[in-house]
Amino acid sequence: MDTLATPPIHRVLTSPVGRLLETNTIERLGLRGLRRQFAIGRARAAADVSLGHGPAAFLEAVGAPPAPHLHDRIEHALAEYATRREAFDEANERWETAFWGPDDVDVRKLVAVERERREAADHRAQPTGLFRFLDTEHLLPPVKYDVPTPDEAVHQWEGYLNTPERLYGFDGPLPTVERSRVVRGPGTRESFLRFESPSPYFETATARVYEPSEERRELPTLVFNHGLGMMNDTMAYWPPEAALARPLAREGYRVVLPDAPWHGRREALGSYSGEPYLAKGPVGMFHLFSAAALENGVLVDWARGENAPAVAVGGLSLGGITTLHVVGHCGSWPASTRPDLAFPVGAPGVIDETIVRSRLLELLDTGDALRAAGWTPARLGEFGPLLNPPTTCGIDPARVVCFTGSRDEVAPADTTRWLLDSWDVPPENRVEWDVRHMGVLMQMLRHDEFRDRVKSEFEALEAVNEARTDESEPKAQ
Repeated sequence: MDTLATPPIHRVLTSPVGRLLETNTIERLGLRGLRRQFAIGRARAAADVSLGHGPAAFLEAVGAPPAPHLHDRIEHALAEYATRREAFDEANERWETAFWGPDDVDVRKLVAVERERREAADHRAQPTGLFRFLDTEHLLPPVKYDVPTPDEAVHQWEGYLNTPERLYGFDGPLPTVERSRVVRGPGTRESFLRFESPSPYFETATARVYEPSEERRELPTLVFNHGLGMMNDTMAYWPPEAALARPLAREGYRVVLPDAPWHGRREALGSYSGEPYLAKGPVGMFHLFSAAALENGVLVDWARGENAPAVAVGGLSLGGITTLHVVGHCGSWPASTRPDLAFPVGAPGVIDETIVRSRLLELLDTGDALRAAGWTPARLGEFGPLLNPPTTCGIDPARVVCFTGSRDEVAPADTTRWLLDSWDVPPENRVEWDVRHMGVLMQMLRHDEFRDRVKSEFEALEAVNEARTDESEPKAQ
């Protein structure tokens, strides 16, 4: 096999059988299941920093109480996880050499190396079978919180509260973006990007690029941001890749899927994918929002340098919040970094209010951790300038197309409506699905509406630009 393949599970989920996932009961169960998923991630993150130090050190790293009666089972689980971690490290090292090293590599070898890396990464990423017994014993917290007090946060961030553009603006030249060798996908050409994050709080930013199998000079480009906790291409099956990136690439578009800070290949040692965003409370949230927004700007600029005639940004849930921040802040950015279109999906428009109301944060005990650190709704509101997207729109509001779940209990739709009102986004650009938060993902995964709207907006923009070009050309005498 000389190309990558989309896992068969995607065909099952998008088949008539997948309709079972769109019921109210399954939506509610799916949301509650995220607590266990995050708890297993917490166990894996603890194992990464405690291998070789014994069960007591592991439990301390987890944030769990002592459990001497489980030490034998923990030893066994850690030994098995160590083999998975070693296999992943070895496969990842071979991947780095093949895709970024100085020597030419046969295209078939690139496919084999990438397939091996993803299989090894997937085997390591969610070791549910190894650590489920700890979750059953209620020893696995979903997040290891380390939330600063409001006074500590104000002391450190007071200057930024008065001038949020310091955090959300570019300071200096844009970083150089490197591209890896290209691997053949299912009707696609796929490669990897890396560059120095423009945020001073993060180092290397990474992304994966999908393009048509036949090279083309000009490709309309969508930069699409993922949701909280996603492990991206460190998992064998990545829904945005299968449902959005590869299909659009086969139809003549370029799609860029960035790794958000602390996610995927940017996971912090000792934390699972996305955990610091929650663990640090509001400070972790605006750290991620600001860095991810600026990194999107870099990717927009890069796409223009690759001859993209138009560039859009979009994202799901957490990625949708990133999109809203890009749109809100980009008016003061260099022209090359501003997107032409925006497609936020399942994103709340007022973050300080969402923190208080979100069902997901309730399930993950975030509210308890915030209250223990002294955060109240009023104190969260003080950080609105850093948490919330601005109430002014940095691009033409008619080029913002927003998708929400009308019954979303994680990203309240009324907060999104309020922000879109302040931006003067036209009614025809506001799509509301009669679903909860998990249903928003299913709409994107199983149906064509989002993908079709993205294509139609690119086509409409292209028609406008062609008309302007025709008007500007001198008429023959």
